[in-house]
Amino acid sequence: MPASIVGSPASSATATNAKVLRRQQYQKDISGLETLTETYIVRTSNRIILSPAKDTKHSDFSTAATTFSRMSSESVSFNEQDGDLTEMNVTFVGLTSSSGLPPAIIRILPVTDAGIFGPDINIEAQFVTDSTETQLIGGQFSSTTPIIINPLSTSFKKMPSSINGTILPKDPIAPFSKLGTGSSASYSRTYFGYVLNGINCDRRGQFLVATLTFAEKEQVLVSVSGGFSNRFGSPA
Repeated sequence: MPASIVGSPASSATATNAKVLRRQQYQKDISGLETLTETYIVRTSNRIILSPAKDTKHSDFSTAATTFSRMSSESVSFNEQDGDLTEMNVTFVGLTSSSGLPPAIIRILPVTDAGIFGPDINIEAQFVTDSTETQLIGGQFSSTTPIIINPLSTSFKKMPSSINGTILPKDPIAPFSKLGTGSSASYSRTYFGYVLNGINCDRRGQFLVATLTFAEKEQVLVSVSGGFSNRFGSPA
């Protein structure tokens, strides 16, 4: 007697597009990114046909009553069963909400001699963003937020006051630029406050999980033969 997919309508039991959703497993990680694994029963002979391509939207594939347009397929695995049946596990990653982004996580990292006017720390922000990799590198931390312009130097990207609604620490003092003279030389000193010091990101479906590090920066130029040269704290 030919095998049938338990729980499927008789009319679609032999169709090449027949897949029966058996269960769902949900998880949210610390960054706020969500994963949803759906287990389907399909005919073994149809598993390659039914397997979704990477980054297929959940709303375009799932047979669940509620689907999510901001979740995309990330991985697929198969577990063969008896009777020409296969268990297909599809993992989707993204956000179940229709708009918005999860709050950023802010960490304070002790770093020896990192402080200038503030404590010896760096500031780390981990967050989910809908920016592209290019936008993130350019200082746009989500598709709806503007690039932070540093009025003292385009070499440094200023730490924003907030990311995804989470407030970041303030600069120890207001950034400044001034000229001065010592016993034997003139100098120019510019203090930038907390600026972008490192970027790490992973692409997960339609989103990036980004980790940015911010550190205090300053630049001191000392006069040499009528001009100025970098003494320390120059842009990387």
